[in-house]
Amino acid sequence: MKDPQTGKRISRLNPESEWTITDVPQLRIVEQDIWDAVRTRQGALKTAGTNIPVWDRRRPKTLFSGLMACGCCGGGFAKISKDSFGCSPARNKRAAVCSNKRTIKQADLEARVLDALANHLMDPDAVQVFCEEYTAERNRLKAAAAGNRKEKEQALARAKRDHQKLVDAIIAGVPAEQVKDRMIELDARRQKLERELQHTPAPDTVVLHPSMAEAYRERVSRLIRTLGTAEGMEDAKEALRALVERIVLTPAAAGAGLDLTLEGDLAGLLRLAADAGGLNTKKAPDGRSEAFDMSDELVLVAGAGNRRILPALSAII
Repeated sequence: MKDPQTGKRISRLNPESEWTITDVPQLRIVEQDIWDAVRTRQGALKTAGTNIPVWDRRRPKTLFSGLMACGCCGGGFAKISKDSFGCSPARNKRAAVCSNKRTIKQADLEARVLDALANHLMDPDAVQVFCEEYTAERNRLKAAAAGNRKEKEQALARAKRDHQKLVDAIIAGVPAEQVKDRMIELDARRQKLERELQHTPAPDTVVLHPSMAEAYRERVSRLIRTLGTAEGMEDAKEALRALVERIVLTPAAAGAGLDLTLEGDLAGLLRLAADAGGLNTKKAPDGRSEAFDMSDELVLVAGAGNRRILPALSAII
């Protein structure tokens, strides 16, 4: 029907309470138990390296979409033709923003990045230096945490002693009302310190094996080979993208091409390397491998105070 004032068509439905709903199982294409199992599995799937459900995002149009940046203006590189990438600001906002009009073929970009991932990003000598630096820094942080734990243990012991003294005073005849508030305060302090100590693990030593570079290369080579197969191709793409933090494209000093600087995602690289061969020497408190336990601390370990280790995990290609 149409609205008499606007002339627009109006769709009216009966109230839901008046609907008649009937199951017609014979018309099902898929059995209910299979449907339920598939929906449950879909709900549990997460995009590699994230906590985002796989159905909650669009897949990248190309292997490294969204990871490329212009070395001149910092803007993104995007498809400018069927098979080429170029700086978006240079084309959309002109020379006032960026003058980098150089382009790169998709096939050339992907070949160079995959080669760097497989052969240059985890150079054995650089990885050995990184492992030494990382181990020293991680153990320094753990030593600091151990000192903090010791302070809490001492504070807990004092709280228990003081509480016991008040109990003894009551036994000796001191009216409970005089010490009640202090006892409640000490007991709350004790409980707080005990909770904090439960989440402050005892110190241990972290060791990363330099041969993780060999395991990493073998795993990356396997992922690259999987790109050419129908089965597992999408998973391989996600895994490879998780290794890349950024690809910076800068006009080459000689010639008309572009130089590429590949910056590896530190957590992704180490997770893949360690998980590929079980190369860590310890387990996290909950039984996970140290590769996963350490990922949350990588930002701190490789932060502003320790940036010297990052070049080991980048490559100019």
